[in-house]
Amino acid sequence: MEFTGNNVLVIGGSGVLGAELVRQLTSQGASVMATARNAETAAKIPNEATLKLVVDLESPESIKTLTDYLLNLNSPIHGIINAAGVVGFAKATETSALDAAKLMQINNLGPAAIISALHPLLVIDKDAGVFVAGITGVVSEKVFPGMSAYTVSKTAHASYLATITQEFRRDKIQVTDAKPGHTETGLASRAIFGTAPAFPEGMTASHVVSVLLEGIKEGKAVISSTEF
Repeated sequence: MEFTGNNVLVIGGSGVLGAELVRQLTSQGASVMATARNAETAAKIPNEATLKLVVDLESPESIKTLTDYLLNLNSPIHGIINAAGVVGFAKATETSALDAAKLMQINNLGPAAIISALHPLLVIDKDAGVFVAGITGVVSEKVFPGMSAYTVSKTAHASYLATITQEFRRDKIQVTDAKPGHTETGLASRAIFGTAPAFPEGMTASHVVSVLLEGIKEGKAVISSTEF
């Protein structure tokens, strides 16, 4: 699979990983649409993006507005990559239901709703090579204390990706789940609750994205943490 001439949607294109995806995909010939939470964060999407879109992953109405807009365009989408996400740090006994629900909505339910709704656009040009990818991280491989709600939300998204791997197979849609370890994106310092532990120096976003894109091109269903 190659990206040249393909239309790719990056969910979370204003983040460090999402922005790097926009840059690397466009450098490989893709036309990239990217989302951000609001107009302010959309300014962080690289100018290489052909279209900057706004979607609040916590709002079903916002998600419907985005997907209806893209469905009405009726243009083929050859790839969707979910790079959106938030993190929180607390023991299971110290995590509120509201905080856990917020992580689940942003890290799994919101992106999953977008991917599922846009399935009709993925099959328009399916013979060209079509894919869906998510970054569930090492926490979807093994658990870490003090990160229960985050781990559950990412593991849920990994299960969603595993499920659509089977459901979308007949439509020739490749699904890739990437599980990189700690990456220097600044996400931990922006936790929505709790304080991050002292992590060792992580990988660069450039490295993680390059491994992810190579894995997609190679048709990998899972890119394990040991491959980054």
